[in-house]
Amino acid sequence: MLQHLLVGLYVALVVAQSENATAVVRFLWPPAGHMEPSSTLRVRFEVPPSDDGYIALSSTKLNGLLQVHPDTIELQGIEPGTHVVVAQVHDKQHTPMGPPSMLRVERVLSKAEADAQRSRSLKPRVWLTALPAVAARRPRRRTLCFVGTNGQFDGQRQLWLHMIRILSRHPSVTYAFHMIRLEAPSTRFDPFATSDVQITYAPMQVSVEEAALYQLTTNTTMEAIADYVEHGTSDVPAHVPRLWATFLRAFAPCEGGILVLANSRDHGDRVLALVAKHVGARGVLFDLSSVFPVANTVDALIGPSTYTLEHESVTSTITARYRHVIPPGIDAHVFTPAATPKTNRCLIVGFLGRLAPEKSLGLLARAAELLAAKRDLCLVFRWIGEGSHAAYYQQYPVELIGGIYNETALVHELQSWDVAVHPGLQETFGIANIEVMAVGIPLVCFGVAGTTEYVRHNENAWVVDEIHADALAAGIEVVARDSGLRHRLGAGARATVEKRFTWSATVAAYDEVFGRLMSAPRDKAATNLHR
Repeated sequence: MLQHLLVGLYVALVVAQSENATAVVRFLWPPAGHMEPSSTLRVRFEVPPSDDGYIALSSTKLNGLLQVHPDTIELQGIEPGTHVVVAQVHDKQHTPMGPPSMLRVERVLSKAEADAQRSRSLKPRVWLTALPAVAARRPRRRTLCFVGTNGQFDGQRQLWLHMIRILSRHPSVTYAFHMIRLEAPSTRFDPFATSDVQITYAPMQVSVEEAALYQLTTNTTMEAIADYVEHGTSDVPAHVPRLWATFLRAFAPCEGGILVLANSRDHGDRVLALVAKHVGARGVLFDLSSVFPVANTVDALIGPSTYTLEHESVTSTITARYRHVIPPGIDAHVFTPAATPKTNRCLIVGFLGRLAPEKSLGLLARAAELLAAKRDLCLVFRWIGEGSHAAYYQQYPVELIGGIYNETALVHELQSWDVAVHPGLQETFGIANIEVMAVGIPLVCFGVAGTTEYVRHNENAWVVDEIHADALAAGIEVVARDSGLRHRLGAGARATVEKRFTWSATVAAYDEVFGRLMSAPRDKAATNLHR
């Protein structure tokens, strides 16, 4: 949200460097291929001796670097995923003194964690609908305000885009849509700009001097704004009320409407809920695009899976009047199996999704290495997606296709695959999996987190029991060597999607929640945590 802020993790250490030598950080522990089943990991390293300088350590989505020592760092609060840590020695003028070193931290689930998630009983789906007389009394004009940056086109943005397209054709309700972007306009393609959506840009700007003086980060700044509004604090830096005023101006069109936001896992969500209240919105709908939200009060809490809605990090922090599971859907008329048999010389094993830490792609990359060594098995690994880790994975035997945002082109690519793999361990749902399943592709995965909503071993997918790269490679090999198994799992996958996951059902459920929020008295704030 804020300009002039660094992204990532940076920790300064007094280090040493010998004269005329290149200073390179050498990681001693953990060793290559280490799988860490706990959220804490002690990292040991060494650098050449000297008098002055520091080590800059950067990563994405690691929550903290704590207990720093001359030759060790303890990483705490590591979430499941593939985390790449880059370390580089700098002198006191911040000039690099040597090339960067990389450490891959592979945080996996323990056997107990995985088994607990897999054994969770799936609750019957609740269909949200209103009696005709109740629906008739609800407002026929509704404004939806979405908020977010124009970043990678992930499942959440895809959900919102389909929601807008379908609700714009609602037979009895007139919807108006407003997208508020807390950033300046950019040249990046914006899929919402082609829809019937009004877009407002409201960059949250601070000066370089303010950022340096108050050591600002996005999260601490948003926390200060929320505290300022909630507690009426007057003794605050000038940028706090200035940014709050920017929020109020940007969200003024949401008066009488509903604010729809996705979990950003920071205090910005608190600010947005407060903005909705102050501009007179009828409600706040909070989409659980991830778990571990910041404590907040909203009107409707929507999770794509039981895993998200019942996650301890959610139940202990979010207060909501309505709490519902609404899974995303796909268009089964677009995502269809190939009309003709595949003629690939080598089997194509694909991955669809963002190249991000939480996708645990380090496990799949290592599995690709192991399978590439088998001379009697010809496999080609193709990954569709963009992300911060794309450059890192160029060293592995995989083809990085990049993002495909045209549905026709995406379906054409998926129809060429023989097997799909998803190694993610903390998916809230995994809409990309539903897309490949709709095309009739057998899915290999670990069957944990949000995938428990639809994955069934040996029925519509192949679930790998042990969470390890070796086990994943073995699972891929089983499916790759058995054409009959691939056909049976693919047919089961297609049937699952056709029966349970359609955009019409998804949007109808959201429409019902919007109707309830529009007709509910606004002064009855959510007060019951478990209701």
